[in-house]
Amino acid sequence: MPVIGARKRTQLSESLAALDVNLSPEDLTQIEAAIPASAIAGTRYDEHQMQMLNRER
Repeated sequence: MPVIGARKRTQLSESLAALDVNLSPEDLTQIEAAIPASAIAGTRYDEHQMQMLNRER
C-alpha cells in the first residue's frame, strides 16, 4: 500500500508505482525475519513529545 504525501506529480507517480510491487510469501518471510513487527510498532511520538502535545489541549 503506498503512502501518499506527495507535493509533486513525480512523487505521486513514484508512490503509486508501489501498487505494482508484488511480494512473494518468501519475500514477506525474509522481511519479517529481518525487521520484526515488534521492532517497529509503537507510538508516533516519544513520551516527551506526547506530553507537549497533551499540554496544547
